[in-house]
Amino acid sequence: MKKMFFLLILALSVMSCKDDFSISSLPDTPSKLVVYCMPSTADTTYITVSHSIPLKTYQTAHKNPMIDDANITYQLNGQAQPITALGNGRYRVVAHQKAGDKVQLRVEAQGLEPVESSTEIPEPVEVNNLSVRKVGSKYGVMRQQLLATFTDPAQTRDYYAVRVKRAELQSCYVEGYRRYGSDMKMVKLYYRYRDYMEQRDSEQWDSVAVHYSISESYMPLYIENEPLLNPLSGIDDDFGFSNDFYQDFYIFEDKTINGAAYTLHLNVKVESRRWYGYESKEALKELKEKFGVEEGLKLELYHIAPSYYRFLLTLNELSNNAFSQAGLSPVRPTYSNMRNGMGVCAGYNLPKPAVVPWEKIE
Repeated sequence: MKKMFFLLILALSVMSCKDDFSISSLPDTPSKLVVYCMPSTADTTYITVSHSIPLKTYQTAHKNPMIDDANITYQLNGQAQPITALGNGRYRVVAHQKAGDKVQLRVEAQGLEPVESSTEIPEPVEVNNLSVRKVGSKYGVMRQQLLATFTDPAQTRDYYAVRVKRAELQSCYVEGYRRYGSDMKMVKLYYRYRDYMEQRDSEQWDSVAVHYSISESYMPLYIENEPLLNPLSGIDDDFGFSNDFYQDFYIFEDKTINGAAYTLHLNVKVESRRWYGYESKEALKELKEKFGVEEGLKLELYHIAPSYYRFLLTLNELSNNAFSQAGLSPVRPTYSNMRNGMGVCAGYNLPKPAVVPWEKIE
């Protein structure tokens, strides 16, 4: 109610203003290259290349801005890496990258000013301890709270992002094969791993194939109990500010925790397992030990470059500022570290996620 009252007062205060505006009166501005590249310790890095469309020429411009014939130079610690064009403005770099590596990027395209940028892949920051407990919210709803402890490096200014992923075994079946001459033929099919475990001692196979699929999806976080993610005051909420995060990528910085061990308090709403009872505990244990099948809640703690943080911060601020959306305050431009162009080149490091297994959640 307070929020509506303040917005109403502000709206009434500008109702008498009138301004005639014509797009044709805008100055001529050239198109710019738009490049996105997020290197990490993964072996594959993708680069997306397009061009901007000036507002003045938007109605007559070709609406597909993706560029398939760009000339890209990707240097890893000063060494140029091969580039593969994938089509639709996407390119791929395959190179062994590690923490501390420096990436320099230059992109050229016909008729557009070349752009350059650089970044460094941060060191990994791992979760030392992950646990879960049930908590109540201010609305009386019970949720699971993940407690994730990590230690922030003291020597540097650091930036992070956190996400929680739900992982669940969706299907698993086992094929038993016997050799007939030079051929291998499937002679038995088990629709559950538990069934295979029960009968494998009495059956003889020349070969066994285990097939499984994991369903994974990111979960929204309820951040009311985590000060690093929820710095809003009551007056911020009254004036139309919220604290949503772009694509559930929850970013924060170490300004208040520099050099300290800190525990994140992340609330999630956990629904029951869709496949509960589908496999026995013994079967799930063996699937994890032999094949690395890991179910539960996976917490991903990203250590991100400053440019990555600033880019996401401007997207969040634009989305959460009701005044700017209503035209009552200036719109902050989206951050870019792409010289002479738009977009961002920003590194990150994502160690192996910490996992809370289902038996500790339910």
